[in-house]
Amino acid sequence: MAGQSIIYFLFGLTLVIALAIIIVHYYARRRRRSVEEPKYRMMEEDD
Repeated sequence: MAGQSIIYFLFGLTLVIALAIIIVHYYARRRRRSVEEPKYRMMEEDD
């Protein structure tokens, strides 16, 4: 039983770490321009 709970904890921890890595990668400052640029381009085209 203890082995199953350790495996369950490690699986949950792995998911949390993966989510944190995805968030950090998406919101990195060097990616900000490439992420935000299409939004501003669409807003300018509507005018």
